[in-house]
Amino acid sequence: MGFARLKRLAPALVLGATFAFIGVEAAYSQTASFQPLNTAFSSVLSFMTGTFATTAATIAVVAAGFMALTSRIPWSWCFSIVVGVALIFGGAQIVQSLSSGMGTGG
Repeated sequence: MGFARLKRLAPALVLGATFAFIGVEAAYSQTASFQPLNTAFSSVLSFMTGTFATTAATIAVVAAGFMALTSRIPWSWCFSIVVGVALIFGGAQIVQSLSSGMGTGG
C-alpha cells in the first residue's frame, strides 16, 4: 500500500477508531473503578451548593445590590452576579433537563 493511498484512508481509519472507542467508554462507565472520582465530585458539589455556599451567595448578592444601588458598580455587573449564582445552584437541574431531553438522562 502506497503512502498516498494510506494518506487518503487516514481520516476513515481515525473515524472508525473513534467509533470503536465510544462503545468502550460506555462499558467502562458501568464499572466501580470510577466510584472514588464520583465521590470526590459529589463532595465538591455538596460544598458548592451547601450551607457555606448559600451564605456566601447571599452576601454577594446583597453586597452587589447595595453597590449597584449606590452607583458604585454598573447594574450589568450586579445582573452577572445574580446569573452566576443561579447557574451555580441550578446547574444540576439544568444538566438533568438537558440530558433527559436528549434521551440519555434518568
